[in-house]
Amino acid sequence: MDIFTVPDPSDSGMGYAYIAMIVVFAAASFTVYKLKQSTKKTARKNTQKAYDMYGANEKKK
Repeated sequence: MDIFTVPDPSDSGMGYAYIAMIVVFAAASFTVYKLKQSTKKTARKNTQKAYDMYGANEKKK
């Protein structure tokens, strides 16, 4: 038994299998795209801010 079997084009009902494969591959592509976008957003949010420690003391004087 094969792990992955390509549908036989000569079979009359195998068009649905090709449609199902297209839907699965499209869903996987969309999921990977969204995961990459969320990774980029979290990387932008986690940037550290630089503070000027001497500027705050000078303003109080």
